[in-house]
Amino acid sequence: MNNYFPDSVGFQTVAYIAVASIAVLLFDFIITFDSEVRWTWGRGWGITRIIFIVSRYLPFVGLAMTVYYSVGSTHEGIPNHGTFTDVYDGVRWLGIAASELLLVLRTYVVWGCDKRFLIFTLIFTTVISVVVLVISDIGANSTGVFEEGHNSSIVYGLLMLVELVLMALTLYKRCKSFRSFYYLHPTLDFLLAHS
Repeated sequence: MNNYFPDSVGFQTVAYIAVASIAVLLFDFIITFDSEVRWTWGRGWGITRIIFIVSRYLPFVGLAMTVYYSVGSTHEGIPNHGTFTDVYDGVRWLGIAASELLLVLRTYVVWGCDKRFLIFTLIFTTVISVVVLVISDIGANSTGVFEEGHNSSIVYGLLMLVELVLMALTLYKRCKSFRSFYYLHPTLDFLLAHS
């Protein structure tokens, strides 16, 4: 008897994409490791460093879980499926939140550590994040294949909106600073160059 079922092709595709993503993530990790050592390893532990570590290393865990879920779903299934899905969703959302916070902090620094700007960006990203969490139905079972419904495109669209707004603010500041200053502070120049 054939154990094939229709979703197995989707799960296999997700597994292949996850493995390719791990390769890209590993490549990025290797080429930026020297910058990580220079900019973070000698410093004390603070909220920014914790956010950086979470956003830097949690994607490896999330991608490994995606591969495990995709491969396991096509074979015997996942033991404790509900628990695994809850942990997977937690890892995924924590990674997204850490990345967004890191981007907000970087934009805040680029804008000269203006407290009003920080409050604006935190309110903006918090409102969008709450909308994303409400739309995504955290308690729903995810399949690992992007067939979760029509809300998935709205969720990723809103996350992309936050990214685009923050990147546009950074680009605006870069153009404005470039016109008014011929020399930027090395830290600010590094942040703007590695956006």
